[in-house]
Amino acid sequence: MRRTKAEALETRHNLLMAALETFYQKGTSRASLNEIARAAGVTRGALYWHFKNKEDLFDALFGQLCEDAESQLRNDLADGAADMLESLYNSLLAMFDRLANDPLYYKFCSILFLKCEYVTENQSIVDIIGKYEKMWYELLKAVLMQCVKQQSLPENLDIDAAVFYLQSAVTGSIYQNLVNPVRVDIKGDMLLVFVRTIIGGLQYCPTLCSPENKLVSE
Repeated sequence: MRRTKAEALETRHNLLMAALETFYQKGTSRASLNEIARAAGVTRGALYWHFKNKEDLFDALFGQLCEDAESQLRNDLADGAADMLESLYNSLLAMFDRLANDPLYYKFCSILFLKCEYVTENQSIVDIIGKYEKMWYELLKAVLMQCVKQQSLPENLDIDAAVFYLQSAVTGSIYQNLVNPVRVDIKGDMLLVFVRTIIGGLQYCPTLCSPENKLVSE
């Protein structure tokens, strides 16, 4: 019996959710396609109709959740938003709020930071993570350059150093929240203070600026 497009999309969604749960429970290297198919309630053949292998599944899952997290920032950049620093601020607020309130996003972050083994046999998964980290770096770089052009950040901001600072602040905080959620509880007023501190570092930290790094007007 031929399946409808809606049924195929539902099966794909179920496989992604089953993969998320299996990766979360077992880690990326120990999770098997048989377990994922069983959790989704489909045959292994049905899984292969949608995804080539475990890496393809992980890539699709990563891509979907990254798109959900980054879409507004990308759209604001593409649309020429009048205040990209405010857009960045709102995106960071949304990211940490989602970590606190969206169980799927929490599980995905747990997989990335705690359950993805950086070992040789898991290298293909690690490479996928690296691909999306590079995309995130390029997006943040473009956002910060636009902020400099809009004069909301210093004209001599060292963009590469600023992106490294921003990534480190965000990923370090996510990791600390995952391993010690009681001590590092980024919610409510604490969330506002924390994100304002990150943005303030970009605006006022003198060591992120250098006289040699003025943005050349095009």
